[in-house]
Amino acid sequence: MASPLRRTVRSPTPPRAAMARSIAELPPPSLSGFTPAQIAFAVGAWPMRAAEELRSALIFRALTSAARGVPALAAWTERFAAMVADEIRHTRLCAAIGAQLGAPPIRYDAAPVRARLAGLPDPTRRAAAILLVEAAIGETISTMLFRAGRRGATEPLTRAALTLIVADEVRHQRNGWAGLHALWPFLSDDDRRWLQDEAAGGLGAVERRIALPALRWLEAGTPFDPAHAALGVLPPETRVDAFYAAVERLVIPRLTALGLDGARAWRDRYRRTD
Repeated sequence: MASPLRRTVRSPTPPRAAMARSIAELPPPSLSGFTPAQIAFAVGAWPMRAAEELRSALIFRALTSAARGVPALAAWTERFAAMVADEIRHTRLCAAIGAQLGAPPIRYDAAPVRARLAGLPDPTRRAAAILLVEAAIGETISTMLFRAGRRGATEPLTRAALTLIVADEVRHQRNGWAGLHALWPFLSDDDRRWLQDEAAGGLGAVERRIALPALRWLEAGTPFDPAHAALGVLPPETRVDAFYAAVERLVIPRLTALGLDGARAWRDRYRRTD
């Protein structure tokens, strides 16, 4: 059976030779100042990053396909296809760096993506939901997290790779918000009420995935080795701060500017009305 990575896109993807060159142009790892235990802990983050980027590639592939059936988004399909190609590049980059540093191969379960898409059979609502939750909200938060990781990273290979990724994440979240604004005038009142619930549910899901594990780490009083931050792993307090700063300063105001109630979506993030 073909891997999810091989099945991901029929849209443009970076040639393998070009991808190999981009990896080869990164600086070599410089790990002499770190213990084997510190390296092992940090290296384990690369397969997890690769899996997250692959999930984004698959979900943005679905966005691209849905947008082709939505007249208001016809001009956006090339941008969405480029986002898929970016995420595939990130997946291969993270997997290659992990392999170079001795990490195990990427493991990926496509079931959550299939479940997400199964609940969005209508092309317009599928496009709107993915633009809202995964592109606008998700990539805004992802950008903040990658920036925080890059600031703390001093190991050259790690810092260079995070720099490459964060530049694309910035563009993705801009496409998410701009695409939503392009689609908004064509949505019905029912669609807009439904998106209000999608915003709330999306915020709750991303908080559970990103912030709550870090909060549990802090509550347990488990020490965090600063060397892990130098190797690109966010300290739990930094992860928490970056997450809530993204939500409060960027996501909630942008939801409100779009026409949703951002504050209500955040307040209702664990109380769905469907």
